[in-house]
Amino acid sequence: MNKKVRRDRPLGVTIFGVLLLLFGVFMIIGGISIGALGDLEGLELAFEMVALVIGIVLILVALGFFKGWGFVWLLAMIVIIFSIIWNIVRWVFGGLEMGQLGNLLIELIIPIIIVLYMNSGNVKAFFRRS
Repeated sequence: MNKKVRRDRPLGVTIFGVLLLLFGVFMIIGGISIGALGDLEGLELAFEMVALVIGIVLILVALGFFKGWGFVWLLAMIVIIFSIIWNIVRWVFGGLEMGQLGNLLIELIIPIIIVLYMNSGNVKAFFRRS
């Protein structure tokens, strides 16, 4: 008599999952196409392998977004928060020109919105993090 509770996937989680899936497929295709260009040695081979591995990981993470795996929520939060910190550190130590102000705002605002969304009640409930 094991009753399963149906959890509806929030639309934003579905969108993130689809985007991650597409990006993972493009990374794999990119890695394969680099290998098809010719004889690979050294750095080119390393780029191909990294692209393939990242593509596979992104597809697994996308699957976790579709399935509601809790560790994927934690992984996404770690990566997004690291991205925010990295962008702030890059701005502090690298300086900021006027042309880069818009980029910095986008690179900070979008991840902050994603963090807030990922911490909303229905998203955390979907990932069993509440």
